[in-house]
Amino acid sequence: MLNLTMEEAQKYKVISEVTEGYLKVKEAGELLGLSQRQIYRIKARVRKEGPGGVIHKSKGKKNSRWLTEKITNRIDHLYKTKYQGFNLTHMTEYLNSQEGIRVSRESARKILLEKGSYIRKKSYPKHRQWREPSFREGQMVQYDTSDHDWLEGRGPKLYLIGGVDDATSKVAGAKFVLTDGVRENMEVFKDIVERRGIPLSVYVDRDSNFKTTRYQAIEYRLKGEYPYTQFARALRELGIKMIFAHSPQAKGRIERKFGVFQDRLCSELRLHNISTLEEANHYLTWEFIPKDNRRFSRLAKEAGSAYRPVPKGLKLKDIFCLKEERTVAADNTISYKGKIFQILPDEYRLSFFKVKTEVHEYLDGSLSIFYQDKKLKHRPIPKEKTKSHQPIFIQKESELITINY
Repeated sequence: MLNLTMEEAQKYKVISEVTEGYLKVKEAGELLGLSQRQIYRIKARVRKEGPGGVIHKSKGKKNSRWLTEKITNRIDHLYKTKYQGFNLTHMTEYLNSQEGIRVSRESARKILLEKGSYIRKKSYPKHRQWREPSFREGQMVQYDTSDHDWLEGRGPKLYLIGGVDDATSKVAGAKFVLTDGVRENMEVFKDIVERRGIPLSVYVDRDSNFKTTRYQAIEYRLKGEYPYTQFARALRELGIKMIFAHSPQAKGRIERKFGVFQDRLCSELRLHNISTLEEANHYLTWEFIPKDNRRFSRLAKEAGSAYRPVPKGLKLKDIFCLKEERTVAADNTISYKGKIFQILPDEYRLSFFKVKTEVHEYLDGSLSIFYQDKKLKHRPIPKEKTKSHQPIFIQKESELITINY
């Protein structure tokens, strides 16, 4: 039985969309980050080999021309010293002809980026033009949050988080929440996946829930790369491509949809005198969204759905959660958010000292600890409190001595 990774399964789905004529080769290349020539090659392999055609032929093999750490360090040193001021193409020519280092320009660029010696050049904004909608439902979901006075003073301040299908303008899912945080965004998107399936791509803005933009250490700023947010990490595990918009106008379809909501939904909530979060979500889910989809959604250019079914056995709970790495201490404990957890022995090993574990904090607040995809037994223990001692004063002859414990 062929076991595909999530990324390979997503690649096979995209290639299938191309084969069936629902997706253009150029669009497939943009979704997968590949050239059109590569798409044609993979398409031919899939036609010949089936799903196994998406697996890279070098998977599991070590490149014979693999660069050792000693060589990468030398390239970095030469770029900073002997070839300082050289552009990458020029330097690579000298590495090949003068230094005996056989390396391509792209490999050299990646090495220097990883070591923080090379900074990406800024790209200038392009002329903005109208973007054609996706051809099939599920090829792209536009996802955003609307900050508006939805209850018009009758209740708490609410945020509306939702997604709109790019091909049909149909609301894929939406929910009112009290805060626009990562948990709330995960909860709404998890509901979309459970109801509809896994879309090929998601179009979002550069909010901190989706893209890490906060101040980072110097090595991150030099490379221009930041760790994935929890939301981006979850979508990456599902093989969903995240596309970032550079302006609100780029997300025109969901912005217009929220404009309709702010007009119609506010009026209907006021009409029914709805004033609580629970009432607002009930009306939104069972009354307003079905009515809005019937009234304003359109048929996609191509029939069928590009949503991919959730793989059998995959637990979305362990994807849409907060994941943090922790190293087990000598007493087989880990610390997480100010709490101490004791790792208990199992039938395979007695101690987990120095093991790197992954903590899953679920959306409901519960917690699990994993090691190599195996759930570990654990129990919370009270954190030891530091004893506070008062200084003791001892009078010896005419001299005052202070002893601190």
